[in-house]
Amino acid sequence: MGVLVSILSDPFFQSVLLASVGGVVAGLAIARLSAGNMTGALLGGMIGGLAAHFGLAEAGLDAAALTGMALRCLRSLLEGAAGGAALGWAAGFLMKPKG
Repeated sequence: MGVLVSILSDPFFQSVLLASVGGVVAGLAIARLSAGNMTGALLGGMIGGLAAHFGLAEAGLDAAALTGMALRCLRSLLEGAAGGAALGWAAGFLMKPKG
């Protein structure tokens, strides 16, 4: 139990987890609105959320530069949602049932 608590209290892991959650939620929402495939949106949302998170980190625009935990959490969630919405929509559209 102590190992799990130490992993979850790591700021890096928290930001990755929030980016993934934001990507999945946004990807599923966009796929539902566009009548896309939910499996594609789930996978695309998670991949897009992580891609946006790590892409912004490499560009020097990561959430760690912000002060305040609430701001870092919100930034990670929103950057994941932006990437997840884009890739979730594309994956949900491409895997859309033809018929």
